[in-house]
Amino acid sequence: MFENDYTITGKHATYLKFLAAKNSGAKDMDESSPTAARIFERYIDVYMNAAIWGLLYERTAPKDSESDDRARIYADAYATERENCVFIYRMVMLLDKTTTLEPNERVDRAFRYDVQEDKKEEFAKNMELFHSYVRGGIEEMYEQLTDGCSTREDYLNKTFEVLSTFRQEIAGLSYEDELAKLLGQH
Repeated sequence: MFENDYTITGKHATYLKFLAAKNSGAKDMDESSPTAARIFERYIDVYMNAAIWGLLYERTAPKDSESDDRARIYADAYATERENCVFIYRMVMLLDKTTTLEPNERVDRAFRYDVQEDKKEEFAKNMELFHSYVRGGIEEMYEQLTDGCSTREDYLNKTFEVLSTFRQEIAGLSYEDELAKLLGQH
């Protein structure tokens, strides 16, 4: 898991490149250039955050092949962030609401299928589900973080605004109530 290169295609690749400083030529760009928001340093940063955003906003997206654009996340990036990627994958598999699995099935899916030989097919489906959350999260981040922006300063201000709103939403949540609801005690 997270040991090989992964290629994101179509509009998701375009959005990923737009959000990351790794975009070709991004480091040499004029600060007011609208060709990239450069909110994240690396593609892997966008990828990991997108999985979380996709989960939080319950947004998945199919692969897009409308354009030939491609963005590759290399195995060495995964190697550097493997522990974080595995943690995020397990969290997505546990909290995914697109299926109606029993709690022990969710645990198996999150912690066992990736190492069981007889579960390779299920694991492949789970990785595709995970990547659909990544693609949905990329769309969500792109929409929220770039809406109405045209300069680097606009992108930074928008990012601050979105994250401040997000922080307020999180602060208003009662984790005990959410946990009780998940456990069927409410």
